[in-house]
Amino acid sequence: SLRSDRHEEAFYREITDSLSSNGLWKGEVWSRRKNGEVYPQQVNMTLSRDASTQRVHQIALFNDISERKQYQNHIQHLALYDPLTDLPNRRLFQERLDQALRETKRKQNLTALLYIDLDNFKPVNDTFGHTTGDHLLLEVTRRLHRVVREADTLARLGGDEFTVIVHGLPNDEQSLS
Repeated sequence: SLRSDRHEEAFYREITDSLSSNGLWKGEVWSRRKNGEVYPQQVNMTLSRDASTQRVHQIALFNDISERKQYQNHIQHLALYDPLTDLPNRRLFQERLDQALRETKRKQNLTALLYIDLDNFKPVNDTFGHTTGDHLLLEVTRRLHRVVREADTLARLGGDEFTVIVHGLPNDEQSLS
């Protein structure tokens, strides 16, 4: 069955309409296994008609695409997050900064941008090795997470450079009027 709680009734009407008008439908659906697990499928459906164009059979080809979806999500994550710290990388940082600045303009509040560069990080890597340097970066990440609001963006731009986007700050000029 194509039914799951992930799709609205309009989605199923679209399938029916496409089958009625074109005799085929292709797309992704969320289905439910016998054990109750919901998973993604690629579905190709075709109507087989007799000479008088009356529907005779509905043929559907189902392909479980769970692994492909997991892989796509993993690739997307790698494109946006630093592999060591799992913080947003430079690309996601830029997207979030653009979003914060649009929100700042719209809501007339303030955004602060903090830049953090670890002094003498290169000698740590050179003297104690990259594993120790990685442990230091992870500890810095943990400590920064403790002092940054959940709504703000802590990002690693690369190497020993971190940044924090603090947005939604009150505008003192607004509170005075």
